[in-house]
Amino acid sequence: MPRIGSFDGTITSAEERRDFLALLALAPSSRLLEVGAEAPDAADASVDAVLCIDAIAELRDRGAALDAWARIVKPGGRILYTDPAILAGLVTNEELATRSAMGFLVFSPQGENESLIESAGLRLLRADDATDAAALVARGRHAERRSREADLVAEEGRERYDAHQRFLAVAHKLAAERRLARIAFLAEKMS
Repeated sequence: MPRIGSFDGTITSAEERRDFLALLALAPSSRLLEVGAEAPDAADASVDAVLCIDAIAELRDRGAALDAWARIVKPGGRILYTDPAILAGLVTNEELATRSAMGFLVFSPQGENESLIESAGLRLLRADDATDAAALVARGRHAERRSREADLVAEEGRERYDAHQRFLAVAHKLAAERRLARIAFLAEKMS
């Protein structure tokens, strides 16, 4: 399956990525554009599908991103993206600060993605809760880093190591308590 761009598999598992690709229901000759936080570089109606795993939360204007994706996908094409930063419960300012400490992040209220999908002229096919996967990944990465603490402290420094561990602990807690959701949105460009 031809691809443009690259995929950073640090946030999701290979198994989950396979599931996402299966949801897109692409033919073997389909053209898939995998995007991150960068603007897509593709001609209008030139791709069959767009896949964006978690990076939409790094965009200041996700409405503009969805408009761009809708423009480049062919009629009947699909867009699948995950938003790992949906406020689903009460979250403190301290938790938000820690959760966004590793870089710029836009938290969205429930229902906002659905509204933006519709505004982009797309039809929402499904919205699947992927919060449990986010909790598992954060917990696993925290434990894996802890098992290599000495090496990582030597490489990153104590302060950065501790900040990263706090980030992962809060990411796990917020997802496990279902106060910060991660949802996979599958939309289709109407003909």
